[in-house]
Amino acid sequence: MSSPSQAQQPTAPSKPRKTKHGGWLELPKHLTLGLLVLLTLFPIYYIIVNSFKTVTELATSNLNLPSHLEWNNYGLAWTALQLPLLNTSLIVGAGVLGIVALAALSAYAFARIEFPGRNALFVLVFALLLVPGFLTLIPLFLQIKKMNLSGGHLSLILPYIAGGQAFSIFVLKSFFETLPKELFEAAKVDGANDFQMFSRIALPLSVPILVTVALINLVPLWNDLLLPRLVLNEQSKTVTLALLSFTGVPMGQIGNDAAINAGYVLASLPLVIVMGFLMRYYIEGLTSGSVKA
Repeated sequence: MSSPSQAQQPTAPSKPRKTKHGGWLELPKHLTLGLLVLLTLFPIYYIIVNSFKTVTELATSNLNLPSHLEWNNYGLAWTALQLPLLNTSLIVGAGVLGIVALAALSAYAFARIEFPGRNALFVLVFALLLVPGFLTLIPLFLQIKKMNLSGGHLSLILPYIAGGQAFSIFVLKSFFETLPKELFEAAKVDGANDFQMFSRIALPLSVPILVTVALINLVPLWNDLLLPRLVLNEQSKTVTLALLSFTGVPMGQIGNDAAINAGYVLASLPLVIVMGFLMRYYIEGLTSGSVKA
């Protein structure tokens, strides 16, 4: 016979059983998500598959797989895009590095350094986010011409760095404010100055959010078309400008759409590689609380 103490012991709550129709109720959700995935991946499939076809095969069918891989399309695209890809890499790389470096310094000053007018100045920086970019396009173009920068890489690098500051400062300031103040107080007691606390404490702890800010700025700068078309010369043109005039064949002949698709693949490949290597930091930055996806 069991003792009274044993009889009074509470039993563990049993897990609720799933109804046998629960799986069927989830089916519409899975079908909807699957359809969205297919719609998202279809343009990628379309471009890659058609980049390996001949002109005749592409004219016959757009959706079927190629009978053989036509690598010559990528040779034509690489010949036309290798210099623009290099120009774009230099311009966008310098622009993103400049954005992150200056925004990190400014954001740390707003978050951790007390100085007169700090809040008012930050409000002015935040107000820049409310100004549409196309409203500043004509004044920016006139300023570039006045500074004799038109035509070269600096005509894009400097505007890109300036234009990316407001959003980047806002995001990084929010993150720097979440860092434990005890770390900075202890460093200050040990004699560290503001720059040492920034470089030795704030930066090592903010790698994910810095990568996130860099990638958020990278994609629109890489795909920018309007400003490069206004200010760049032929030797400094970016990959978007090169794709705009790329036909896949010499001038005067019928365009090779398969080679054009190959050009789109080559133009997108650097972004895919960068995102592949930095995706882990990007996700950490999104989930750190400073950036709300």
